Amino acid sequence: MVKYPLYKKNAQRKNTLAYPGLTTVSFDRIITYMQYYYVLAYQGKHCHRYYVQLDPESADVLHDVLVSRYDLVQVCAVPYSSVELELLIAPAP
Repeated sequence: MVKYPLYKKNAQRKNTLAYPGLTTVSFDRIITYMQYYYVLAYQGKHCHRYYVQLDPESADVLHDVLVSRYDLVQVCAVPYSSVELELLIAPAP
């Protein structure tokens, strides 16, 4: 008799996040609370800088994740007028 490994019928696949550590929020929170953040991260001689549009909770999580991977990290809220559009990471549609 051949034994097969157990499996659940209609088992759902695990969803893997594109950016581990970031929280998911409902669409209405995204519309009302999205702010622009300047992100600066140094690792050795390499400097990464960009702007993102996030809610405050996700910005805190992003800071915590980057601190664990980079030497120096800065994530701070900025007004839209100071955003350099060529460095802006646009939110997913």
